[in-house]
Amino acid sequence: MGLDGPEEAPGGRNAPLHRGLWRHWGSPAAIYGTIVYASVVAAASGQDDDQASAVRLLVFSVVSIVVFWLAHVYSTALGFQGETTGGTRVRDSVRHALRESGGMLEAAVVPSIPLVLAALGVLPPDFGVALALWLAVLMLALLGYSVFAVRGRPVPICLLGAVVTGAFGVVVILLKSALQH
Repeated sequence: MGLDGPEEAPGGRNAPLHRGLWRHWGSPAAIYGTIVYASVVAAASGQDDDQASAVRLLVFSVVSIVVFWLAHVYSTALGFQGETTGGTRVRDSVRHALRESGGMLEAAVVPSIPLVLAALGVLPPDFGVALALWLAVLMLALLGYSVFAVRGRPVPICLLGAVVTGAFGVVVILLKSALQH
């Protein structure tokens, strides 16, 4: 097993498909990105429950995850430069870093949907925040499950992976509740 995920998909079939899914949705960057995005949403959401605050929260959260993503791409590119001898070209390092870091941005898409709906006035802002955070927990659980499932682990191990990974999102929600009430 390499850094890119499993070398062989369960049963040997569809290995490129499984590696492609791993690269984005099962990657450490996707898990990290989901936790970071949920943390930013939780920390930046406040007592204000109006449409203007929902817009500010959405903009702040999206800008924050883009900044974290850029920092992740930069640090990954720097790290890739140091891994090889013979002088890897900067372009190759950046390309590698973009492939490795894509899941971090993609992780923000699903939890952003209720924030967008709240910013548009379709959902109440507090409900949009709660839904975004619980969607992040669900995503984390699915990511935790898939990391083990793509490696062909037994279902109980996959479920344990889902519970442990989802627990990070629950901790974010508990911290938000503790700090804002």
